[in-house]
Amino acid sequence: MGRLCDITRRLAEDPRDEGVLMNVTSGLMWFSAGIGGTLALALPGTSHDHLTVLLGLSLTAFAWGALLMSLRFPKPGTCLELRAVTTAVLIAVVGVALWATGGADSFLQPILLFTGLHVAYFYPPRLAFPLLLLFVATYATPLFYDASAIDDAYPARVLLFTVSLGSTYAIMRLLKRRLVAAEQHQRAMAERDALTGLANRRAFDSALLTAVEQRDRHGRSAALLLIDFDDFKAVNDTHGHPVGDEVLRTVAAACEPQVRGVDCLARIGGDEFAVIAPGAGAVGAERLAGALQTAIASAPHVSGIGPIAVTIAWATVPDDATTAEHLFRVADRRLMDRKRERKQHAPRRLRGGVRLRPLPRMP
Repeated sequence: MGRLCDITRRLAEDPRDEGVLMNVTSGLMWFSAGIGGTLALALPGTSHDHLTVLLGLSLTAFAWGALLMSLRFPKPGTCLELRAVTTAVLIAVVGVALWATGGADSFLQPILLFTGLHVAYFYPPRLAFPLLLLFVATYATPLFYDASAIDDAYPARVLLFTVSLGSTYAIMRLLKRRLVAAEQHQRAMAERDALTGLANRRAFDSALLTAVEQRDRHGRSAALLLIDFDDFKAVNDTHGHPVGDEVLRTVAAACEPQVRGVDCLARIGGDEFAVIAPGAGAVGAERLAGALQTAIASAPHVSGIGPIAVTIAWATVPDDATTAEHLFRVADRRLMDRKRERKQHAPRRLRGGVRLRPLPRMP
């Protein structure tokens, strides 16, 4: 029960974790085959000519299913070649099971659909096609050792099995593409800020946690930068929220070219932006902050609004903190300190903003 709960939790955390899903479905498939094969032996009319082999195959199915349910493979896209080799070996085991249960008259033939569906869903074409061809060849093996196969119209069954398998593969790939596209669209909607197109708070929290975890696993540094508008409330109060929204979009457009592809640029609040820069230390964070300030100050002016003024502060892992929560608190405290420092200097106000001053180096 505990293992099942762990599997359910992992699938809920990341529905794209096909490494877990692949194990679960394959494990259940082999459990079902073991149970079904054992029960079939007790039914009238079932041949017991190879009873020892059949019992051994049933035990193997149970054991393999249990092993699959206990393994923790990496995520999708990894170890697929090794998995394909394992599947090929198991298809050969299916061939032995067909022989032991009567060849052309085997009662196992209906459950072979499990293997076809499994290959079609989880393997890309470069691996699926050889596996499906091997599966068809295995299904056709009774033609070489079962004298009654021709009289039982087994060649026709092999042909229809091949057609069914090919059709199943094509349909499954089509349905999976639609499912993946829908999931990606939903994820994009759930992790994107509708106003600016940047990552939202949900995506930011996930990226921050990942950056800190990578530090724990690989010893990489990471920087968190917080960007807060100065007197943004005055923009909304004086010019209205549509103008304020345009300011936010302008700043987002100005910041995007300054960050790397691995960085996460997010809008985490009304007028708060943040950048997570994996691999960056204090020097990189300071350089990025300067580039962002320059880009924002040089951004096109929104109608009726002067230069856009922001305050930027940062913190790094592991120099300033070792957890995501602590890292954010340190960066936020520094941001508040810098904003208070600005107010003490009493800079001259502009329409909708505060003129940027040279900022002292971060402590």
